[in-house]
Amino acid sequence: MRQPAPYGPEVRIRIGGPAGFGIKAAGQSLARVFARAGYHTFDLTEYPSLIKGGHNTYHVRVSAEPIHSHVMATDILVCLDRPTMHLHVAELPPGAAVIYDPKDFEPDETDTLGRDDLCLIPVPMTEIVREVGGIKIMRNVAALGATLGHMDFGLEGFTESIRAQFAHKAPEIAEQNIAAAEKGYEHARTSHCDFPYALPEPTADPAALVLADGNESFGLGALAAGVGLYCAYPMTPASSLLHFMAKHGEPVGVVVKHTEDEIAAMNMVIGGAFGGTRSMCATAGGGFSLMVEAYGFAGVSESACVVGLFTRPGPATGLPTWTEQSDVRFALHAAQGEFCRVVLAPGDHAEAFEFTWRAFNIADQLQNPVILLGDSYLSDNRRTSPRFDTGAVVVDRGKLVESGDIAEHPETLSDGRYARYKVTDDGVSVRALPGVEGALQLINSYEHDEFGYGAAGEDADNRVAQNTKRLRKMELAATLVPPPARFGPDDAAVSLLFFGTTKMPTLEAMKWLQSEGHAVSAMQIATLSPFPADDVATFLEGASVTLCVEGNETGQLEGLVREHCLRGCDHRLHRGDGRPISPELVYATVKGLLGEPVTLTDAGAIAPAEEA
Repeated sequence: MRQPAPYGPEVRIRIGGPAGFGIKAAGQSLARVFARAGYHTFDLTEYPSLIKGGHNTYHVRVSAEPIHSHVMATDILVCLDRPTMHLHVAELPPGAAVIYDPKDFEPDETDTLGRDDLCLIPVPMTEIVREVGGIKIMRNVAALGATLGHMDFGLEGFTESIRAQFAHKAPEIAEQNIAAAEKGYEHARTSHCDFPYALPEPTADPAALVLADGNESFGLGALAAGVGLYCAYPMTPASSLLHFMAKHGEPVGVVVKHTEDEIAAMNMVIGGAFGGTRSMCATAGGGFSLMVEAYGFAGVSESACVVGLFTRPGPATGLPTWTEQSDVRFALHAAQGEFCRVVLAPGDHAEAFEFTWRAFNIADQLQNPVILLGDSYLSDNRRTSPRFDTGAVVVDRGKLVESGDIAEHPETLSDGRYARYKVTDDGVSVRALPGVEGALQLINSYEHDEFGYGAAGEDADNRVAQNTKRLRKMELAATLVPPPARFGPDDAAVSLLFFGTTKMPTLEAMKWLQSEGHAVSAMQIATLSPFPADDVATFLEGASVTLCVEGNETGQLEGLVREHCLRGCDHRLHRGDGRPISPELVYATVKGLLGEPVTLTDAGAIAPAEEA
């Protein structure tokens, strides 16, 4: 049986329980099993800012066809505590399964909301763990075995994954986990209801797919670019990038520094850039607030560095573990004064990889900081993507003298001396690394003359020369940054405009709409600064009806469009509750504009036709 339209040949699984139960790790193990079998997956992790307790869930969508995002429906709900069932039962379509431990609870009408169309599968997880001699956290392994058993999906891939996961530990630990999985599998197989949705055979080659979250993708892009220094102070959702770099960067010669705070991280990156090392830091909005003064220092000192700004809801501490797209204006206007601002907004995991290695090139070519604007939805969540194209990676260090005598480069000299900030037509001077013979240079945060001396920088003519020199980089930047991406036909009934990670749910919704014969187009603004005003204006002028989609309340993207194009969108879809925009929400909004209203369930899923 196939999922009702517009959903495809897929299965959606949610695991829920308190923090400390290994929910995310267990869910990711399950996603690896499906990915290694050739299926496409997308996961969504939701958790409060607590070390223990609270309500944590992991949702994974599995499909035989390529998918772009999460969805709101759930077909199998694994309850490691009672609240999970009560909180998520509304997501379940008829025939969906609930796996639970009867030692924890027996579902009553309050748990099921009075429904009699669910498959309730008791699995004695606690008892299974006791029988195999394991510890309580291993209940999730029994639950995953039960999940595969109910799906009638082979267990071999899961047992291989367990052995690989525990290869560095005593052999009996892996065997205990495998035994727990097998017992859970058999319990679910003896349930009295069949699972209604069978996954078709996958068509993808598992070797052609990569399963990675956004921070792993950013990290791989940095490594491909030849990053030499990564500095950060942990702050969700950027923290796991620091962990990734410590694990994978240090073995290949990257200096990874866990700094005392974000101020130190930004300043160390500037120092690394001065020494010629490709340098990067990353944080969330609160951490970037501390970096702002040093970020301006990078601007005036013309330091080539990459800064990850991964948004979570603010202001202040806000919602530390949730997502939003509310730092657009912050990224564009951080630090006082005027200088070249470059802000790239990757829309998915492949772009996180690509935009990162490109950001290092752009930073070197402009001798300027470059911001990678992401968010928790990208950083925290994994999906299968086509293997990242490492063959396309090129390293361009820009105007750089790495060794020898500066006298061999007369274009760098002024009055016979090396001029680090020599005024040029494109605003970019030739940079010499420390150790180049005769390349004496001074770097500070003051306005300066072409040699770097701050006292001389106060002359009015010098100020104009240096300030306009830096601002001229914007013209060069416009030729280097990723251009907007177009999707769908030119002649469309509705045209969507978005930036960043709303790309994923928007493309998923467009796939559904196009399968129904609706002509929908879209433009993704990949670079927020320099803003591609001409491209956006042309897109809007050729559109019949426009819809701006963004994950904030104030319409920050549309504000930029109005500023640069002197017009806005006809309609807008905003979300500012900390949750990502869903494809169902985009789909229903567009269908409404087309005069075909769609009903969403209380959980945000598309209601079956008979319910609508």
